[in-house]
This record gives sequence, C-alpha cells and structure tokens, in this order.
Amino acid sequence: MALVGMPAAIAAAICADDVVTQMRTRAEQVRDSWHEQRTLDRLERAFDPAPPAGPPWVAAARVATVAIGSARESMVQFAAERLSAVGLAPAWLPQPASAGPPLVPFEEIVDRLRELPRDDAGYDQALRDACQCLGIAEHLTEVDGLDLQIERVRVEGALIDAGVVLAEG
Repeated sequence: MALVGMPAAIAAAICADDVVTQMRTRAEQVRDSWHEQRTLDRLERAFDPAPPAGPPWVAAARVATVAIGSARESMVQFAAERLSAVGLAPAWLPQPASAGPPLVPFEEIVDRLRELPRDDAGYDQALRDACQCLGIAEHLTEVDGLDLQIERVRVEGALIDAGVVLAEG
C-alpha cells in the first residue's frame, strides 16, 4: 500500500508549488479587482450631488412657504384692485400700485401692425407692444440696420406662430 501511495505523494509535492502559485495569483486578482471597485465607488460618491440638508420634508416645506407667501401677496393685490375699482376698498387696505400707462387693447395693437409700413418707427413699437402682451422676447431696440430687419422678421414669425394674423387677406 505504501508503494501505491508513494507516487501520488511525490506528484503532490512536485505540483504543490504550482497550486500555491495559482492560488496566490487568484487571490491577488480578487484583491486588485476589489480595490478597483472600491476606488470607482469612491469616485462616484465624490461626483454625486450632495444630499439635501435635513429631512426630506424640509425642502418641501421651504418651497411651500415661498409659494404660500407669493400667493398671499397676489391675493391681497387682486383684492385691493377689485375693491378699489368698485369703490368699496376699506381705508386699511393698501392702495394698488399703478401699473404705469393704461394698457392698449391687443386688437388695436394688431390693427396698427396691419396699417403701418414696416419701415415706420411706430411699426417697431407695435411689434414690441404685441410681444409684451404675448410674452415673446424681442430685441428691436438693441439692433439696427440689417440686424433690425432680421429681428423684425423673427418677431413677426413668432407672432404668426402665436396665432396673430398680420396681413389682411
């Protein structure tokens, strides 16, 4: 029996260094991949946005406070305007701020756009008024020459896209 087990023991002794080397190499690979993954995780955490300070409901409460405050101010302004318009505003209610010159009805602005020639300064003012009514950005006062003509075409296109009919027809 000893003779049968002897060749196996000799083979195990000869191959043992290969087994140990393979195990050490595999352990180093596992350790290196673990270090790489740990470094990548640290980098991801470094570039992630910071979490909001405090509990999650704090941010929601902050937004709600701002929204309620602005809604309250607009309601007070609305009530002051309506009550002042009919002459029922109490003395303690703040007087509504005047909005400046009286607003021109939008239909009149569009009529001016249809009547005035494009090279008239009043045409540019009518374009600015129409853009203000519809909330369209315009830069007619900032440019001149060819840039002014290009800006007129852009603004006219924006008004047409908004549904304004500039030409009778």
